[in-house]
Amino acid sequence: MARSKVPSEERVFSLVLALVASTNGLTKHELLSSVYGYSDRYREDAQRASLDRQFERDKEQLRLLGIPVETVDSPGEPGNNQLARYRISKAALEVPAGLEFSDRELMMLRMAVLAWREGSLTEEARRAAMKLESLGGGRDPLSLGVSAGFGTSEPSAPALLAAIEAGQVAEFGYQLPERDVPLTRRVFPLQLRRFEGRWHLIAYDLDRDATRVFLLARISGQVAVRDPRPAEPARPSDAAARVERAVAELVEIGREPRVLLRVASRSRADARFSPGAVATAESDGSRLLRFGTVDLHELAALIAGYGAEAVVLEPQVLRDAVIALLGRVGSGHGGVTPSGAPDPDSAARQEGAR
Repeated sequence: MARSKVPSEERVFSLVLALVASTNGLTKHELLSSVYGYSDRYREDAQRASLDRQFERDKEQLRLLGIPVETVDSPGEPGNNQLARYRISKAALEVPAGLEFSDRELMMLRMAVLAWREGSLTEEARRAAMKLESLGGGRDPLSLGVSAGFGTSEPSAPALLAAIEAGQVAEFGYQLPERDVPLTRRVFPLQLRRFEGRWHLIAYDLDRDATRVFLLARISGQVAVRDPRPAEPARPSDAAARVERAVAELVEIGREPRVLLRVASRSRADARFSPGAVATAESDGSRLLRFGTVDLHELAALIAGYGAEAVVLEPQVLRDAVIALLGRVGSGHGGVTPSGAPDPDSAARQEGAR
């Protein structure tokens, strides 16, 4: 599916984290190419001008919050905007003298901040949240990317976030769609990242000696967090580079237009899948939508929820998955469709649509 727009709260929050974590400041290139909310668009040449304008608007938003972004000229070439470095003064984020938090309290406060929604906090609360995050400074700005929006469907998120903060190993069961029993995974969690409206874990897999991406919704049971054992591989020193490569690969997969969907015009399915898709109007009033996705299995479940409003034309593996899901819905209800449920007859329409 097409890349979703990053909410401004998440982007600005990630910008503050990067600037706070940097000792000597960061150039615009370093910021736009690495900070969540900018980096996925920075790779597109056509986006550079709009990103520059967005960066200026975000700096102004921070100024209004009482957190000015300082610009430091290059000693060798003053006035050269490409070499100028940006930073946030530690004084702007100072916590009142005598106010201290334990590690557990800081963790709980950070988790509360991750519940942000656009406009849900006052300016004073946003400023306080950013000051709290400054207490955790010293992290590599290129590895930052955790952003708002954990919900009840991601119960593994707090434990994984704790493992990232502490540099610990996480063990969990991972349920692949084609398997009956979850696989056990032992990983160094590197970053939690949101793609297509779902949370993913980018991690270094200890057993496969490789960077892997896991969908949080497929993590089953409790996540066990522990310190690494002496005989185990160490957390990779190039963690930031691994994360960047994994993100680039996901973005590339998501851009490949391999899904062709026919939707009823002005339907719920049309509204859901049209953003970012290439649309073509049909003579019967329906619309053809072509777009990419990083996960065909998750997309199948989503499409099935729209019943007859959406029919998959390509690829065949996605058609088969949606047909199977709709068939199970029909069997489960004995041929009777409760109000608001997918129409079991749409499985037959999926079969016959060409």
